[in-house]
Amino acid sequence: MIGMMYLVLTALLALNVSADILDAFAIVNDGLEKTNASVESKIEDYYNIFEQQYIREPEKAKVYWDKANEIRVKTDEIINYIEKEIKVPLVLETESITEQELISSKDTKKSLIRNVEKINPENRRVFYEFDLNNIGAKDKYDAATNFMINKGNATILKNKIQEYREFIVNTVEEAGLANYNKYVGLLTDYDFDGKKIIYTDNDGQELSWENKNFDHIILTAEIAILNKIVGEIQTTEYDAITALIKQIGSSDFKFESVQARVIQKSDFIIKGQNYEAEIFIAAADTSKAFDVKYYMGTDDYNKAKGEPVKLNSSAGKVMLRFPTNAVGVQKYAGRIEIPRPDGTTAYYDFNETFQVVAPSVTVAPINMMVMYEELQNPISVSAPGFTSDEVSITVEGGKYTKGANNGEYFVEVNKGTKLVKVHVSARDDNGKMVDMGCQEFRVKMVPDPVVKIGDITGGKVDKEVLLSIGRVMAVMKDFDFKDFNYTVDSYTVSTYRGTFIDKQNKGPKFSDEVIALISNAQTGQRIQFQDICVKSPKGEIRNVGSINIQIK
Repeated sequence: MIGMMYLVLTALLALNVSADILDAFAIVNDGLEKTNASVESKIEDYYNIFEQQYIREPEKAKVYWDKANEIRVKTDEIINYIEKEIKVPLVLETESITEQELISSKDTKKSLIRNVEKINPENRRVFYEFDLNNIGAKDKYDAATNFMINKGNATILKNKIQEYREFIVNTVEEAGLANYNKYVGLLTDYDFDGKKIIYTDNDGQELSWENKNFDHIILTAEIAILNKIVGEIQTTEYDAITALIKQIGSSDFKFESVQARVIQKSDFIIKGQNYEAEIFIAAADTSKAFDVKYYMGTDDYNKAKGEPVKLNSSAGKVMLRFPTNAVGVQKYAGRIEIPRPDGTTAYYDFNETFQVVAPSVTVAPINMMVMYEELQNPISVSAPGFTSDEVSITVEGGKYTKGANNGEYFVEVNKGTKLVKVHVSARDDNGKMVDMGCQEFRVKMVPDPVVKIGDITGGKVDKEVLLSIGRVMAVMKDFDFKDFNYTVDSYTVSTYRGTFIDKQNKGPKFSDEVIALISNAQTGQRIQFQDICVKSPKGEIRNVGSINIQIK
């Protein structure tokens, strides 16, 4: 809206118009003032939202809330300067009246200010809405030019705009959002890349920013130009606090992809042993406390009767432990209750089954019922009636090392093996080795990791979010070997902007070329991260796919 009105204003300035046509400037200015008032209301609402977020999550929001308040104070200063030190004196000098006469006009129909009753010096910001139809010198520029150019007020204003712009960029970047310079307007002498902006008159003669906007410009047009600058400042402020509050969201509990997760130590248990499992919120903040309630003997929490067992979280998880006294398939169902930032409670249900068997020789993997190539696969071996020192194993299709705990072994599979057999024997009281049985394990390759940019796997994304993350990551999803992971070795970033552009990237972090490509991307432009290659701890390279992004 502001941009369209300014186009109309610029077109009118290019014409040699009569006094009657100059009334059109009043229409343009009225629109600018209404738009600025509307934006100001939205800004105040957003600060209120920001403050509520800070009250609920002070430990997360404080650094961003403090930056937002610094921006608010700085914006107060420059808007009040334009309104009180530029617009009002400009009108006073051009109309040859006093400030008292300006504010206390007895004839409201002829008053130069429409919102006199709303002007309160105690407000953070004061906005003067001039009725340009009532200005007598609307087609004069001598006094206006003298005030803005000869007295140097245009240069002072330009310097304050440049200072304000630099302050906004530095403040937002200090909060963790890189390369914010590209998203801030208010350009005067130089463009985004530091290149000098050339202004010219109708004859092609070069002009300064001051002369372009205020030299031999009639009063009504200068007021409209000043209101256009105020609108740009408000937009800059709104965008900055929006960027800051999004930074809170990157670490806040505000997502709906939360799932209840249960990691059980084993689903095959000897009678008399304890069942053990960890219950937690996937991707949850460990500082968030939550409750777990569960019933035994059911797989549906909502259909259970009586009072559930209640447990409280610690460090973002609940340790579930109960005895197993009955043989057979056992089941339980539960619910996680966690408070949302808005004060409501989120509920996430879960259920699990496990099997309890009578004592016998047991060879059970700690993590899963298969073994993987390239890994040290942990297993625990026990035999009823024998101590761990009396039990020994041999591995067919691999080799093993003993772990630190009793009965713990780590099996490394021979390359190309599809089946591993673990033979167990035990030494009886006579010193004789007794065959206790054999357990077979299927061998699998380690699954491919999921490649992400932060939590992003594709879709529409703000480019500032991409730049703030700045790297491609490889994550082993739902893989129980927590210490095993791939690292991103290389990938290609491709896009189309008149021609196809490919940038090779080595390592996970965005190169300078990739950063520039993303920074210059337009809304709707598609960017592909292709041929993403990852490296295993043993140096194996795999091509694991791509991530397709569209810039919002």
